[in-house]
Amino acid sequence: MKFIQIRDEPIEPGGLVEWMPYVPGGLGSWDADSRLTSYNHEQHLRSAFEYRLATRREGGRESWLGVSIEFDEPLSIPAIRTTLMQWIDRHEVLRSHVVIKGDGLHRLSTEPGTVKLKMGRIGWYTSPGPLVDQIAGAFDRATAPLHWPAYMFATVGREDSFTLLFAADHSLLDGYSLIMAQYELLVSYRAVRNHTEAELPPVGSYVDFGAAERRQTDQTGADHPAVASWASFLAAGHGGMPGFEIGRREAETPPEALEAPAPDPSDASAVAQDSLYGLLLDDEATNRFTAVCSAAGGTLTAGVLAAFAMIYHAQSGDSEFRCVLPRHTRDDARWLTALGWFVAVAPFCIDMSDSPTFDQAVARATAELKRSRQGSSLPFLRVAELLHTRAEPRFVISFIDTRYAPGAAEADAGRAKVLRSHSYAPHEVYFWINRTPGGMRLSARFPPEPSGPPLLPATGEPGVNNPTVDAPIGEETGPVHAFLRDFTQLIRKVGDTSTFGTRQ
Repeated sequence: MKFIQIRDEPIEPGGLVEWMPYVPGGLGSWDADSRLTSYNHEQHLRSAFEYRLATRREGGRESWLGVSIEFDEPLSIPAIRTTLMQWIDRHEVLRSHVVIKGDGLHRLSTEPGTVKLKMGRIGWYTSPGPLVDQIAGAFDRATAPLHWPAYMFATVGREDSFTLLFAADHSLLDGYSLIMAQYELLVSYRAVRNHTEAELPPVGSYVDFGAAERRQTDQTGADHPAVASWASFLAAGHGGMPGFEIGRREAETPPEALEAPAPDPSDASAVAQDSLYGLLLDDEATNRFTAVCSAAGGTLTAGVLAAFAMIYHAQSGDSEFRCVLPRHTRDDARWLTALGWFVAVAPFCIDMSDSPTFDQAVARATAELKRSRQGSSLPFLRVAELLHTRAEPRFVISFIDTRYAPGAAEADAGRAKVLRSHSYAPHEVYFWINRTPGGMRLSARFPPEPSGPPLLPATGEPGVNNPTVDAPIGEETGPVHAFLRDFTQLIRKVGDTSTFGTRQ
């Protein structure tokens, strides 16, 4: 399943309709809710509030995630309205809102059946460019986290098909939520069309999860193992988070610049981050690479991190490879299909001073994945409070295996894709690796680099940046492009040494 920046791939033109949730009577009709707010949600809201004060614009408009789902049948307006309202009822996080007041955070919630949808016919589009611009702009405006709703839907209808799109601020969900959401929305729509009940498992509420997590976390102190793990990690970086420093020196970025808000996108000098995505290895090649990782005593995750570490060491000369890893917190079956931000972060650091072989790097990555797990056992905002630091992740590598999610094969074949907003963060580098039924996919965002031919040239699918195993990697000279080019070549080379799947 592709994970892409919304402007990176066209949407087939058609009639655009925007669907905005509302509750008659507004927030004044909602109920006061005593359940506490998760640390992730609080940190996001406070950052957005500080951004509003610093820039006089709504914070968080470039921090949304979304999904796009293709239906091979004409759009039924009554069916899609019913489907979306049922889905809002299913996920309580879409019917709850947190307000920042002088004495703290206050939650308001509304009962199932109270949220309605306002339908706005925007118009008919004959080319994808203006259509994507309209949808992206609408999502940017609708997902500011300090307001409700911080989400919206859109449909693009055609004679024999339609596309359903959904976007929400990151405080309400994570990427895994959307991998599950695409299947839920598809099944729900079909059930409504067929006048049957959707066969979906019971689902928990992220509001409940956040409250429970908060109660437990607030009882922790500086003696929690996660605090020691992060203290050691930050001390190695002179109190700061690691950055992607290939091609630039740490001293070139003053500490105060790392804490400054992202530039206002309406400012003519503001520049959006670069982004790219593509298929690194097909399924067969990924299986071969995984077999080598397994023979070295590690998982595919460990192998990916080992390969990243080897290329980083080769290009930077650094004796350690340091980054931050997201880890999911869905530790109970009721959270598996829930919308919410079920993510913690863990420090990751391995010694590369002796230029280890791939097998050695896999062994070290495996050991570090086990050791660093304790770092994600406490929300980082709580860790930051206990350590009195304002450091935030800047170099992040995420790995997720979606092969066993419902409907994964159909989604990976093109029925659905996860979307993300553009970003203006001047110092962040994010890599997402997704193991799908079709192979191993990459998505990345990073500060703008010198112009030149793309790292991932259009091959295989018209208009799509999709590097197949045999595709050229390109000649881009920017540090992140060069880094990913060498990373791709390394994992292909490692996989080629495997005899996995060959007949004797």
